[in-house]
Amino acid sequence: MERIIAHIDMDAFFASVEQVRRPWLKGKPIGVTNHLGERGVIATASYEARACGIKSGMPVKTALKILPSLILIKGDITLYEQISDKIYGILIQYAPVVERFSIDEAFLDLTYKVKSFEEGEKIALKIKEEIKNTLGLPSTIGISFNKLLAKIASKEGKPDGLLLVTKENFQSFLKDLPLSRIPGIGKKIETRIKEIYGAEKIGELQKIGLNELIKTFHSYGAFIYNAIHGIDNSEVTGEGEVKEKSIGNSTTLKSDTDSIEVIKGVIRMLSSNICFRLRRKNLLAERITITIRYEDFSTFSHSKNIEGTDSEEEIFKGSLSLFNEIYNGEKVRLLGITLSKLRDRAITLFKEMKDKDETLSKAVDTAKEKFGIDTLCYANSINLRIKLQERKISGR
Repeated sequence: MERIIAHIDMDAFFASVEQVRRPWLKGKPIGVTNHLGERGVIATASYEARACGIKSGMPVKTALKILPSLILIKGDITLYEQISDKIYGILIQYAPVVERFSIDEAFLDLTYKVKSFEEGEKIALKIKEEIKNTLGLPSTIGISFNKLLAKIASKEGKPDGLLLVTKENFQSFLKDLPLSRIPGIGKKIETRIKEIYGAEKIGELQKIGLNELIKTFHSYGAFIYNAIHGIDNSEVTGEGEVKEKSIGNSTTLKSDTDSIEVIKGVIRMLSSNICFRLRRKNLLAERITITIRYEDFSTFSHSKNIEGTDSEEEIFKGSLSLFNEIYNGEKVRLLGITLSKLRDRAITLFKEMKDKDETLSKAVDTAKEKFGIDTLCYANSINLRIKLQERKISGR
């Protein structure tokens, strides 16, 4: 059966929420920022501001030089999360499986809900209409036979659009798009591809073979090859009916970095803390998701299923492997790990302890229970605790 996947992306989400909240801002160039001073960064710009060259990730100082009349709004993440929850509440009425990809994006698996892409389009129109009527917010939906193409379609369909990409037209859809349209290909990788192969469009890079891309970009080369050929077998993963849906931990770095050693230390620290919480609840995780947010605020996630575990070492290795598969070389602003598909840790008379690892984990957990979660950590994480501002996110 051919899959029918939709990707919804809210248009200029933070800015649109502010324009609904303050109707006098509609039609005006606004920038939502984390800080109203020159040290701030534009998180989202309205389409009126984008038309003047204002972009997400741009320093406020630069934005004001480009557009002195730009109206700056201090972001309200609590409000945006509340609106995001309302949007999710609408989506689950229309699709049996909904995966939240970020605060303003989600994937919907309509495969068993509709019989054709045409029916999928009708569902998408109803979703857009309900969100607009209920919350006053515009959205764009892409529909295709996998998550990758649905996400690209939603970007190409903006603003306030609906775009369908099928097996019959996906080749022509992809070939003339710039390489930057592929989620995960950043400026550094795009520049290297242009320098090495002279390719600027997806169709031009499709002429390069898998082995050549792997030779140049190592494991990331396989990701590039699959992406430019529209290959993506990843599943839409919804929230299961378990007592604890997921356990997550994320960290915003004090300064953006592309240092692999620092990044590995962060992943190690996140793995330690998240596994401590997992063991406290006597749970095992069967799925890892890593989230990367780059300096321009673009955010990407990558997941894989694993054998049920609460082992910090296994979570660290799995998370690092996922990171390496999608990391594009740009500076990283935030890293996050989420464990899902949780189940109770089975207790059996024939349970074999992984002597050293499990004994050590218990000792570490005891110390953390008594003195705090940050009491013990790996040596390469010690300095990071000074440099990072940590934000722990409970599972949704």
